[in-house]
Amino acid sequence: MAPSALYALVAVATASYTAAQTLTFPATGLNQLSFPKPTDAPYQIYPASTPYVRGPQTGYNICNSTTEGPTSLCQTMYFNGLDDFCLWGPAEANSAIADTEGEVVAHCSKKGHGTRIMNNGLFKAAQILKTDQYWMITGTIDQTLINIQAGDFGGELDSGGQDLRGNPIGGLLYSTAFSTDGTPSQIQWWTEFIGSNLFCLKICKPGGNESGYCQHTLDRIGLGYNCPSKYTIGGGAPDGTFEVCDSDLMDVPGVYVENGQTLSYAQPPESDGAITSIPYQPTVVASRNCVTTASSALFTDLAAAPTSSGGSSAAGASATPAAGKSGASSSPSRTSSGSSASQTAQTDSTNGAGATRVSMFATVFGVIAAVAFLA
Repeated sequence: MAPSALYALVAVATASYTAAQTLTFPATGLNQLSFPKPTDAPYQIYPASTPYVRGPQTGYNICNSTTEGPTSLCQTMYFNGLDDFCLWGPAEANSAIADTEGEVVAHCSKKGHGTRIMNNGLFKAAQILKTDQYWMITGTIDQTLINIQAGDFGGELDSGGQDLRGNPIGGLLYSTAFSTDGTPSQIQWWTEFIGSNLFCLKICKPGGNESGYCQHTLDRIGLGYNCPSKYTIGGGAPDGTFEVCDSDLMDVPGVYVENGQTLSYAQPPESDGAITSIPYQPTVVASRNCVTTASSALFTDLAAAPTSSGGSSAAGASATPAAGKSGASSSPSRTSSGSSASQTAQTDSTNGAGATRVSMFATVFGVIAAVAFLA
């Protein structure tokens, strides 16, 4: 074979290798992407056609009546009020948040969003605190009814994520909280903590999180520091109350005052081991104008709780949006940390990239060897 043919084949193999390399970060992070209304959302933000180390998005963002139900893989959720909000939760029963953070799906309290419907009995108590900078809902739950295994400390799900694609990957959130036209608008900065039978969902006013209330850098110290409320600090409040209150602004997470000085706390890297001390204690701010509503009047759409440990499952899911559902799956990295300050995390997010590099090197080497033999 002529040398020119050898060079051509090597060039083709090298080009294939370059095209097949997996990416770690997107060109633009999830919380910088703009999809102003739910109708602006694409089928998937991160489809399998662009390979990433953590894998593709496993669900979809176009959700409607054809996707609604117990096997929905919708990854677009809402926070409009105490009677109409969603939480991220695993698709499979008895799951750990650390194992599923990249692929959790929307579970909502009201029908009409194309999602899974929350199970009756999930909520024990809930409180929304409203400010001009953020809305925050916290409360107590039976986490097994949103597919989280009993005893799991849980972790944080947010619009940043370790690779800037969010947890879940490609998750979108819409709300009427700061909308100018009364219809749900995109919230680019949001955070959810869930685990230990507690939850918090916090959404921040559009504008790039300039206030700092929805930062994603203190996931290891948990609910009390990121979402201080009567349910997350101290002994917690008794179950049975569902209320909406106006609130003073909480301290920005990680910012505290000591001896008259305003200081900042940054959590240490996971490689340093467990966090054993934090230099300040969070406090619950004052709230007022609270309106209490009976849960029976709020949650009229909830699904019947599962009667066995099987729970709801995504296996064999057939509910797909009109655009069709991707069959892609991913192996999320184990970086989510617990909702208690003592919970730490593990990482194993690079194996996919290594496997791709080895495979493509073998392809190039094989072409060279074959051509040399034929020559």
